[in-house]
Amino acid sequence: PLMVHENFRWQTPIQAIRAVLDRGEIGTPFFGRISFRSAFDVFSGQPYLATGKRFIIEDLGIHILDIARYLLGDVTALDARIMRINPAIAGEDVATLLLDHERGATSVVDCSYATKLAVEPFPETLVEIDGTDGTIRLAQGYRLTVTGRTGTHVSDVSPRLLPWASRPWHNIQESIVAIQQHWVQCLKEGREPSTSGTDNLKTLALVEAAYTAGARRQPVELDGLLR
Repeated sequence: PLMVHENFRWQTPIQAIRAVLDRGEIGTPFFGRISFRSAFDVFSGQPYLATGKRFIIEDLGIHILDIARYLLGDVTALDARIMRINPAIAGEDVATLLLDHERGATSVVDCSYATKLAVEPFPETLVEIDGTDGTIRLAQGYRLTVTGRTGTHVSDVSPRLLPWASRPWHNIQESIVAIQQHWVQCLKEGREPSTSGTDNLKTLALVEAAYTAGARRQPVELDGLLR
């Protein structure tokens, strides 16, 4: 079987959110926001990112869009607004995307490398999900707050700092181990991995839809891209 190394969904905080959803603690989700906003200098270590006509959606947004699919289900339509704030780069560094999900939820995926905050959150993905019976909030510092039928519960869903890892990258580094463990287990059991080629094509289609919607300033239906 083919597996695409799409590891963001395997980050410990994202897995924790998925577990809450699977347990039905907040009922049926109807709204979500998956956010990655930062002013971290990604160009110093990867200068090629400043030269491409496509930047944040293709480089980062693909991961955040995959998280949206993983948590809220497949997407039927997408609209986008794309901006370039940094005049020294060629591509977009801010993107705000509106997604319609098959199961009825609406989500906002927003990415920025032009957002200067008091405390730099890089490389954390922040999540808000509203359901019919409660809410999920993943805040900066890996603080997960779940309000549901049994009240409000706050937990620390920080990733482990592996012996070879370093902060603040340890969240991503741990997810690489997690996805590889999943891949090995799938091979042993002869089953399709979570991020199979077929699954990942749906995430890639969202990237193409985002650029098309951003250029046209009109929503794009996903059916036509997946045939």
